[in-house]
Amino acid sequence: MNKKMIIGILIVVLIIIIGAVFTHILIGKDVTNRANFDFKVENSTSNLVDTINYENNEHSFYGKVVESHDSYIIVEPNEDEEERKSADKISIGLGEYNDTLYMVGTNVKITYDGTIMESYPAQVKATKIELKSAENFEILFYDKQLQTDVKLHKIVDKNETDKYDYDVYVYDGSVNIRIDGKDYSLKEALLENKITINEIITKANKDEKNGAIKVNMYKDGGSMEYHYENYTIIKCHTLDGNRDVYIGNKDLNINNVINTYYNTY
Repeated sequence: MNKKMIIGILIVVLIIIIGAVFTHILIGKDVTNRANFDFKVENSTSNLVDTINYENNEHSFYGKVVESHDSYIIVEPNEDEEERKSADKISIGLGEYNDTLYMVGTNVKITYDGTIMESYPAQVKATKIELKSAENFEILFYDKQLQTDVKLHKIVDKNETDKYDYDVYVYDGSVNIRIDGKDYSLKEALLENKITINEIITKANKDEKNGAIKVNMYKDGGSMEYHYENYTIIKCHTLDGNRDVYIGNKDLNINNVINTYYNTY
């Protein structure tokens, strides 16, 4: 075998080896790309399921509390609500909203993530729970006509009702509330679920944001003073557990009433 033939054979063998290596690389890339494609398809399917679950698509409905528990409430949607077609009772976990008392018969607005779990009662994940006992109301404060030493009057005693876990006081006058054009004493309105303290405080916070009133916040845990033109609302929130509410004349401040709590407890 001459030298030229040997060189030719070596060149052919080298070409075959290079071709085999190149083919192996191409096949390997193709398999990898197919695996990546399959993985991406699986992830796309998972995201599609999340979309079907109405992520970031909030819905809301109005209803009435028919059962109230420590960690959840059961609400009956109003007849004209779309959710009523799915269930006549819906269970709502309270989560961060468990510091409010939701009495049976209280009207609420439930905002949720758009998904209804079809158990019984049905279940939704609430993103917001609002008390809606009265849509339109006005507080009417009347200065005390007779001058007496007793200025502070308890109108709601937490030991005599399960509607509130704090006391409600009127200071140096009397308070009525006008709901849809009809006047009630504040005590009557609170005890008969015509209005709630939470709604009164919620409105006060909105009035402050709108610049309609002046608000003072104390570094005692978060007690708030809401100063209207002719009356003041104080919502205590002290580190030692005082949650009482006071409504009084325009000059009322927390120093006028806070000693009442410490003298009582």
